[in-house]
Amino acid sequence: MTIAERLASLVSASQLRHALRTAIAASVTAALTRVLDLEQGYWAVFSSILVMQAHVGGSMAASWSRLLGTASGALLGALAVTATDALLGPGTGPLTAAMFATVFFCALLAAKNENLRLAGLTAAVVICLHEAGGGSAYSIGLNRFLEVGLGILVALAVSLAWPSHARVVLRFGLCKGLEQLGELLDALMDSRMQGRYDRQRVFHCKDAVLRLALRNRELLASARREPGPAGQGEELSDLLRAEDRLAEHLLAMDHAIENAPPEGFHQHLSPELCELGSALKAALADLASAVHAGDRPAATATARLDAALEGTGQKLLDLRQQRIIAVYDLDEVMHFYSFYHALREAAREVRDELARRVVA
Repeated sequence: MTIAERLASLVSASQLRHALRTAIAASVTAALTRVLDLEQGYWAVFSSILVMQAHVGGSMAASWSRLLGTASGALLGALAVTATDALLGPGTGPLTAAMFATVFFCALLAAKNENLRLAGLTAAVVICLHEAGGGSAYSIGLNRFLEVGLGILVALAVSLAWPSHARVVLRFGLCKGLEQLGELLDALMDSRMQGRYDRQRVFHCKDAVLRLALRNRELLASARREPGPAGQGEELSDLLRAEDRLAEHLLAMDHAIENAPPEGFHQHLSPELCELGSALKAALADLASAVHAGDRPAATATARLDAALEGTGQKLLDLRQQRIIAVYDLDEVMHFYSFYHALREAAREVRDELARRVVA
């Protein structure tokens, strides 16, 4: 294996791209601080590194947060030292009082608004530099704001010139989410139909589904900040909500079978339930393929799922008419119907999503 192949196995293309964009932004900012002869230009370099995120939307959010926090902190720090100098004069005591009051107030603001979490840091820098003889507090604050703004502008310029869009990664994440829902469905169906609850397998599947859903919600927030057609963001948002509903149905299935007896009424519908589970798994795969390709699924994509829903419903009706269910106790009947209704609603959710995409 060559060195390039080894590096490729350790670092993904997206990670390498992010590292290069960050290094470029920092280098360009450092060069600009020398050209502009900024005395403390390292603040601009720090800012360019801190606001550079893996996606354009994330960089824009981080830029707004840092710019707002810097402006608020610089103004509050300058006001605090100006008031302290006028009322108490210079000295350690007044410096301590100004620092305590300003940072305390900034911390309260940060607790209310995450975008202001850097206000306390900026205010502390302004107060310390002013006390060290760095000049007017307002001048120090303005310089910090301009330096930070320079770093942010460079980072955003690099992000937009060499973009990595969150919506692209989100689309992949949603496809992966559908696949993981299919794996969870498999684990649940095997546990129920084989009469042995595979706790470890089900736990790992649920954990993967919930972790990816959290990551996809973060990506959606970044995607909404990115420039581009609003319709794409809404489409991905709708699919994410559909996946959340599917996860809820599968978790309801899990709750129904976790402590259910291994043998029960479901055995009378074993072929129909297995076919419904298989049809749902295939429909999830069809939906994932359509989302990945950005294309419409085949018009016949819901045919097998519709047939499986119809077959299971008809068999259950026949069994009820034969009063076979009457020989089972209430607890078993409730476990079965909780499992069946959750499976049926999951199938209907996927069928409706596929049908919506065929018609759209």
